[in-house]
Amino acid sequence: MNAEGTLPVKNVTESNHHYTVGDLCELFQITRKTLFYYDRSGLLRPTERVGVQNFKVYDTEAVERLRTILDYRRAGLTIQEIRILLSEECSNPAVILNQALDRLKQKQKQCAVQIGRLKELIRELE
Repeated sequence: MNAEGTLPVKNVTESNHHYTVGDLCELFQITRKTLFYYDRSGLLRPTERVGVQNFKVYDTEAVERLRTILDYRRAGLTIQEIRILLSEECSNPAVILNQALDRLKQKQKQCAVQIGRLKELIRELE
């Protein structure tokens, strides 16, 4: 992620360009394992497979979908929430996003309690 908090991705403008697994990993600074996990999870399927070795390739639409997936992940959404948001049945994404926000606020409160308790323990040691 760069200073603006956005993905350091090259401009993808060619509509008929295909990207390999290696290309996407380099573009988005992710591991092959991450990309394959999104495939197994049904979030990002290869556009096609080519060659004798059945290489996975992705088109520009898949690249944009991956960008969206990664943005959602960085925002703290679960794979299931992302699956719902990307589905055609999702009529109100704000509901999912607000639920994720509420969950993260609850985690934040729990962390604040834990931080307070750790500070108490440190004071007791001094």
